[in-house]
Amino acid sequence: MSEPKKKFSLESIRRFHPVVHMFNNRMATIIFSVVTAVIIWFVVSMTIYPTTPVTVNNVSLSVDLAGTAAAADGYSVISCDVEEVSVRIEGNRSQVGTLTSENLVAYAEIPNITTAGTKNMQIAVKSTDGTEFTVKSITPSSVNVKVDKIKTVTLDVVPDLMNVESAEGSIINEEEVVVTPATIDVTGPAQVVGQIKNASVKIDEATEIGTTTKLVSDNLVFCDANGNEILVNDESHLQYEFTQYTVDIPVQYTKEMDIVYQLRGVTGTFDEQFLRDRLTLSAEKITLAAPDQSLANTEEFTLDTIPLSDITLDFSKNYTLEVPEGYENLSNISTVNLALDSTGLSQKDFVVSEINIINAPSSHEYKVVTEQLIVTIVGKTESIEELDPRLISVTVDLLSVQHSDDESTSFSCVPVISVDQYDDVWAAGDYKVIVTATKSNTTEE
Repeated sequence: MSEPKKKFSLESIRRFHPVVHMFNNRMATIIFSVVTAVIIWFVVSMTIYPTTPVTVNNVSLSVDLAGTAAAADGYSVISCDVEEVSVRIEGNRSQVGTLTSENLVAYAEIPNITTAGTKNMQIAVKSTDGTEFTVKSITPSSVNVKVDKIKTVTLDVVPDLMNVESAEGSIINEEEVVVTPATIDVTGPAQVVGQIKNASVKIDEATEIGTTTKLVSDNLVFCDANGNEILVNDESHLQYEFTQYTVDIPVQYTKEMDIVYQLRGVTGTFDEQFLRDRLTLSAEKITLAAPDQSLANTEEFTLDTIPLSDITLDFSKNYTLEVPEGYENLSNISTVNLALDSTGLSQKDFVVSEINIINAPSSHEYKVVTEQLIVTIVGKTESIEELDPRLISVTVDLLSVQHSDDESTSFSCVPVISVDQYDDVWAAGDYKVIVTATKSNTTEE
């Protein structure tokens, strides 16, 4: 006998089926509804709207000249004013929806570059994994890129001693200042490097020195042709090796001295001061520098020894300042002029017939062959007008004369000319007197 079939009532379904139990839970019902709605929305979106716009921020910008004609010509990127961009793209919802800034790269579209300077370049975006999309906008859309050729120059390093002063009685010998290292290599954009005319080491602190001194500084300053400083910063893009510089500063001792001259050939009663009062120097003082204190006890700088006979009524002569080796002339003058002020003076020629011999050796008998001299006398006008030629003394001094022991010989001598009765006149010009010498008979016996 077969078993009767069981009847499944609603109560039995609720008792044994788990899904039915889930629906009995109100919270589970809500969750199920939300999930279902999302699935339905996703299916509908993918079906009706297969593409979607997406905005990605903080996309890094790359500016690369590699492989371009600009790079082949030696140009490089110096700087640009954009580092990151924001991009709005559109593409397949399932692909672009997961893109981040790490999946994208922004790059500058390189134009034809033939000159250095700042170039405006358009910005483009691409994916790093091959994802395809359409770029709707890029913010900013362009970038200013500074391009130039990189250049290296070697510069001499010179000292800047604006803050260094010498003590009283001394001076810095700037021409002998030595900087170590003496040169520096500077690399940077050709437009900037080309403006640099010199590199100098600056002593920052005010310093007074009285002896040869060694200073150290790391303050290197670059200047253009006009002396304007070229700042080393992010905009100049200059590169060089940072180091300390040693500056050896030699110090010289200085002395101001009177320029003086000596008169030669002053004889008799002539008043030398009378003439000096009428001789004028174009410069009366000179300042010398010495490596030591050897000038400490020196008060005068002797110009030259001037023969009295050279000074005529129109006398004017330039003399070179001969500075001893090792000394430096700080007065910026190389010559001085000595001139006679002829106010109240006159010049006149006189014929002198009496010529005397003194200090003659006894080995010979001497005779003046020259019978007369025409002598030019210069001096105070009143004295010249009343001067008698017989008061003019012409003397041949044979004390230092040397000649052969021949029986008879002749020679010329320079006579000494003086006017003893007047102290304000003198003989000007060059004169020669012919003298004969005959061997003395007394000497032979």
